[in-house]
Amino acid sequence: MNRRLTLLLATHVLTLAVGFGTGVYLLPILTAPDGPSAALVAEAMGNSDYSARFERTLRGSDPVHWADGAVSVSAAQIAFDGRMAPGPDYKVYLTNEFVDTRGDFLRIKQDAQLIGDVKTFERFLLDVPDSVDVNAYTTVVV
Repeated sequence: MNRRLTLLLATHVLTLAVGFGTGVYLLPILTAPDGPSAALVAEAMGNSDYSARFERTLRGSDPVHWADGAVSVSAAQIAFDGRMAPGPDYKVYLTNEFVDTRGDFLRIKQDAQLIGDVKTFERFLLDVPDSVDVNAYTTVVV
């Protein structure tokens, strides 16, 4: 009987862990607001001063932390057209150094300029604060 109780407890704990993990992964997807329209993002990208790409194959990417698409920067806005892994608490920063791992970013974070939060996973459009000179930075980091 003791073995059966241990097996029952183990399967319930495993089911609870899988359910919790699935919920943590799916919650940002289910609660994500609608992103800006493709036309609005394309217009912002057409008015940009700088452009680059996020690539899924960077060293710091993994199956649950990645982005793949085009990003553009103007004095007024930062626009992204592509896909990002669903996740909570994405933030966009401007920096003066390319980084592709969390450790590298934490090393330069004190010099990074926070632009805003990202809550969507296909496109985003963020207004650049008036106090930020985008020409003083070289890199966009999410």
